[in-house]
Amino acid sequence: MDYADEQHGGVAEEMPPKIKAEENPWYLLATLYGVPEQSDRELREKNRIAWNRYFAANFNEATRARLIEEKRHPQNELNPFQRHELEEIKEAYLKRCASSPKHYPLPLSNAVIDFSNVQFDQDVSFDEYLFPDPGVFSFDCTFRDAIFTGRASFMETIFLSSAEFRGAIFYGDANFLGATFSGTADFSGVAFLLGTTFSYVTFSRGAFFAGATFSSGAAFPRAAFYGAANFNGAAFADFANFIGATFYGGAAFTDAMFEESASFDNTKMEFMTSFAGTTFGAVPPTFFGAELHQNTVWCGVKWPLIPRNKGEAGRYIDAYACLKLEMDRLKKHEDELDFFAFELQSRRVLLGRWGWGLPIWLYGLLCDYGRSYLRPLVALFVVSVIGALAFWFFDARTYGEALGLSVANALNVFGFRRDFGLTIDTPLSWLELMSAIQTILGTILVFLFGLGIRNKFRMK
Repeated sequence: MDYADEQHGGVAEEMPPKIKAEENPWYLLATLYGVPEQSDRELREKNRIAWNRYFAANFNEATRARLIEEKRHPQNELNPFQRHELEEIKEAYLKRCASSPKHYPLPLSNAVIDFSNVQFDQDVSFDEYLFPDPGVFSFDCTFRDAIFTGRASFMETIFLSSAEFRGAIFYGDANFLGATFSGTADFSGVAFLLGTTFSYVTFSRGAFFAGATFSSGAAFPRAAFYGAANFNGAAFADFANFIGATFYGGAAFTDAMFEESASFDNTKMEFMTSFAGTTFGAVPPTFFGAELHQNTVWCGVKWPLIPRNKGEAGRYIDAYACLKLEMDRLKKHEDELDFFAFELQSRRVLLGRWGWGLPIWLYGLLCDYGRSYLRPLVALFVVSVIGALAFWFFDARTYGEALGLSVANALNVFGFRRDFGLTIDTPLSWLELMSAIQTILGTILVFLFGLGIRNKFRMK
């Protein structure tokens, strides 16, 4: 059952026949002085100024001051019409209605704007228009640098071609629940200042949110991206919900910022996915039940700091363990090791930093959680040099002999000391103890060196 069926009790309702644009009073008001050609910027500006001043009566002083401060519109464009000017608008509207089949009353400035079920014969531009409450749209349109001062509802809207909101600002909630974008959807640089809902949205082609800002929660659950999904440089100040979303054409979150939680549970990445340079600020993202593409890029990701307490640690462990298992499934061994290291760092907090978590710290110190073979090699060298100095000074032998004995102790797992007949001449008990410690440390470090080599070159 799809979203439409869910909304209507499982029974798909028959859509009413579409009406022509010239039969919609809001369209007549939006094109008050005539329908401009694509190149007729003067007429477009004249229509826009009339529209913005007509609806400026809905703005309180705080809203008007904020719009003036942003300098996106001239101040005189934000001043409501005076009484005598409104009479001129009414006359212009009457003339505009002359081309329509019948007369439609001039819409009230405080009414809900409604473009639903309108059939447009050409693309419509609402660039830099002000929308106190935009209502519902179902047409090809552009909203470049538009400002939505109230709640913007595009619920179940069908955009028949490209929809461009580049540079727009949504001061209220932006609701695109169940909308369908038949062409490209461009939300590049858009500022969503309150809650944003793209639940069950269908993006038939490219969806561009590059540089967009989500100041409150951003919800994309069960969204379907059939084209490329571009969230490069997007900033999510609150939670980001992509639960159950499907990315068929690839997804890019390069240099994106997730300041709070990000959930990709049960998502499906059918094509290349990039998180290169992405920042996860507060907590690691969750990918429970997700299916990632083999070409998933994690290079340069800024992960959150280790958990601050045991309560956070459990959540971190689960998130990293899930990613580790997914990378194992995809045979991305290096990424698997990285997530394993993050999991162990979080587990140390859970077990206690200086209690049962101490062995985890030593494991990280000596071999970077199995990712380094140089660290145990250097540690073997240090152990051998320290032992050589002790044997040289206290065991009455040359430094070369002392170094040979010390190395044989450190590599005793290979039987060098027995094979070359190397023994301690001076019966000092602490030298015997140190020799035993060298053997134990050397055995551990040789194992960690082999583990690092195996992981580095992916040998089984």
